[in-house]
Amino acid sequence: MISIKNLKISFDKQQVINIEKYYFNTGKTLGIIGLNGAGKTTFFNAVCKYLKRDVQAVLLNDKPFERCDAAYLETTNYFYNNITAEEYLSLFPSNNLLFNKKNLIELLQLKSNELIDTFSTGMKKKLALIAIICQDKPVYILDEPFNGLDLESNKILEMLIQKLAENGKTIFLSSHILSPLTSLCAEIHLIQNGRFEKRFQPEQFNEIENVLFSNLTEKVNSILKK
Repeated sequence: MISIKNLKISFDKQQVINIEKYYFNTGKTLGIIGLNGAGKTTFFNAVCKYLKRDVQAVLLNDKPFERCDAAYLETTNYFYNNITAEEYLSLFPSNNLLFNKKNLIELLQLKSNELIDTFSTGMKKKLALIAIICQDKPVYILDEPFNGLDLESNKILEMLIQKLAENGKTIFLSSHILSPLTSLCAEIHLIQNGRFEKRFQPEQFNEIENVLFSNLTEKVNSILKK
C-alpha cells in the first residue's frame, strides 16, 4: 500500500497540494484524473521527491517512499544534445526481466543509432518510455504517456502496461483521454484543487465524465447565451 499523510506543497505561498490522508492499493494500474491545474503532475513530483516534502508524507509498505522506488516518465523529457538513442538508453539501468531493450526498440521502430536531435516528438516519447519501462522498479509513474504517440504505439504501450500490472507492479497513469484509463486501470482517482476527492471502481467508471465535468454544461450554456 502507498499511504499519503499530510502531504502539503505550496508555490509562492499558495497551497497547490493538501492531502491530509489517502491511500493507494499497490500491484495495480491506478488512473489519476483531474482538470488542468488540479495537481496531477505536482502530486507525482512530490511523491518522487522532486519537490521538498516531509519524509513521512508518502509511505510505500510502511517505509518512506524514496525517489529510487519509482521509474518516472515526466510530461516533458530532457535529452542531452549530440547523443544517439542507444547512448541515451545506456544512461539508465536495463534490469527489468520482463522486457528486452533491443526488442522494445524494434517493436517501437526506433532508430537507435541516430541522434536524438533528429527525432520527432513521438520518437522522443518512445525513447523515454523504453528507458523507463526497462527499469525494474516497484512503482512506475507515467504522466501523460500517450501524448505524441501514433495509434499503433498507443496500443503497444497499453500492452506493456498490462504486462507490468500482471507481474505485480504498481503503475500510476495519467491521461487527458479517459478511454485508456478505463480500459487499463483497476481504480481511477479524481484529484481536484490539490486533493483526492473520489475513488472510482470499474463499475463506477461510467460516472467519471459526469463528475469531472459537472459544472461544464452550466458554464458553456451561460457563455453561449451572452
